[in-house]
Amino acid sequence: MALTKKLNEISDSLNRVRPGRMNVIMHIIFWVLYFAFLTFIATQSLPLQYAIQRNLLIVIFNSLVFYINFLWIMPEYFERGDLRSYAFAMIGMMILATPLQYFIEVTFFSVPDSIKLYTYNVRYVVLIAISCFIFLMLSTLLRMSMSRYYFERELLELKAIKFEAELKFLREQINPHFLFNSINNIYSLSLENSPNTPDMILKLSELLRYMLYDCNHPFVALESEVKCISSIIELFQLKYPDPVDVRFVVKGDLKDKMIVPNLFTPLVENAFKHGDFGTNKKAFLDITCVARSSYIYFSVKNSKSPILEPLKGPGGIGIQNLKRRFQINYEPSGQIKFEDEKNIFSAAMKIPLPR
Repeated sequence: MALTKKLNEISDSLNRVRPGRMNVIMHIIFWVLYFAFLTFIATQSLPLQYAIQRNLLIVIFNSLVFYINFLWIMPEYFERGDLRSYAFAMIGMMILATPLQYFIEVTFFSVPDSIKLYTYNVRYVVLIAISCFIFLMLSTLLRMSMSRYYFERELLELKAIKFEAELKFLREQINPHFLFNSINNIYSLSLENSPNTPDMILKLSELLRYMLYDCNHPFVALESEVKCISSIIELFQLKYPDPVDVRFVVKGDLKDKMIVPNLFTPLVENAFKHGDFGTNKKAFLDITCVARSSYIYFSVKNSKSPILEPLKGPGGIGIQNLKRRFQINYEPSGQIKFEDEKNIFSAAMKIPLPR
């Protein structure tokens, strides 16, 4: 049972550090070239048959040392922080592999006496040990570099998952917030028995259909978002008995441009909510959307009552939600800023487009 568990761990380790078939091919090519290089050097002074036998044995032992350390010793001890056991395992590998390789070569290979006399000595044993040590170090360095690479990749994946979850929460937060403010407006109209109440409910249903279905995707067409802003303006216009001074200017080509959904909505909603349209006949709201090939510029500027206490921050939940979504999706290349003056509140954003 323990052996099966260990084999499964080694298999999992192999799958984790092996990106694909190309990596396996690269390993095979390396060992073939290593064997060819050793054989070419050895045949300068040794018989061909013996050189092939000896170098094949060297490659087998070096590869065994390499992969045992790479797939078992490193994950079992080094990566778990047990450096003492790792050091003992490395020393044990060298103590075991060096004499075993020497014993097999001396015992089972047919070697001329002249070669045995000048080759099989302490110096040769030391060379075998050095060879084992080199491949142990190579496998350690390779494992460390690959583990770091996969750790960083997994960390990026976790961050992406975290951001995606946060964006999903933020997107879902927008709809209840917008619905809450709109229902408040409809409720106020109903108390006044306003004839605009049915039209306002109809407009709200159209907007909710867009927000619930179209905005459920990571990106929406800029044309759709601009159309949504026009509908929001019409919706809020119904709240007031007299027409309010709202100017919505759109410039540039809107086609084939995608942006994060509901990016403009909080700014326009905030302008109507905190504007002084009900008390100031000169109240205004200026909205500008400019589409360029590399960016989109969107700005909102509205009047507000100087009697109202200034906000501690630029807006409430909707604006804070917008700032966070903008930060995740567009910073640092994108820009968003707010200015809260005595009589005027303004906001602007520059949204970079993919090239």
